[in-house]
Amino acid sequence: MTLSTTHVTAAAATAEGTSIRTLIRRGGSAFALLALTVGLLSGCGGSPVAATEAVSTYDALAEDLLAAADTVRPMDWELQRNSRKIEEPGAEDCRYRPGSWVAGEDLYPAPGQGMDWQPWRDALDPVLEEHGFDAFGRERRRGAQYYVTSDGPHGATVELTVHGDLRISDVRVDATPCEDATLGL
Repeated sequence: MTLSTTHVTAAAATAEGTSIRTLIRRGGSAFALLALTVGLLSGCGGSPVAATEAVSTYDALAEDLLAAADTVRPMDWELQRNSRKIEEPGAEDCRYRPGSWVAGEDLYPAPGQGMDWQPWRDALDPVLEEHGFDAFGRERRRGAQYYVTSDGPHGATVELTVHGDLRISDVRVDATPCEDATLGL
């Protein structure tokens, strides 16, 4: 099989952390399948962020997201204790969890407001895209929890739940050793 520019672009996009969802929108399912295959064979998740840049990079993202969320509805977001950490200390594929913030109330507390994600998408999607993430995807459900997610650089994921939880996780980081102290946490 001869690789075309499209195939090389798919491989490069996947290696840089572009999600399969974005690739499907750009070029169809065959294109995305190839990108997924190449991504799986190449380790997927994008290039790791340098340990010296991980905390500041994702603190800036969190600050921007929380400021944008307050334009939809002012809420008292609080960083959860012990939520900023290396996900699995000592792991070969080092992953950082920048944190979980809880608003202390649902995004739509008044009866009859429903779960309209559009105001949140309108406010947060431009921030996500500015930081190299995809726009929020379709609504998903885990038990009674409804949420939307976005994939970004370094394998990172942003999740927003209807219950007022904002999480950033799965950031690939180039940290040796793979420990909180390496990131200055």
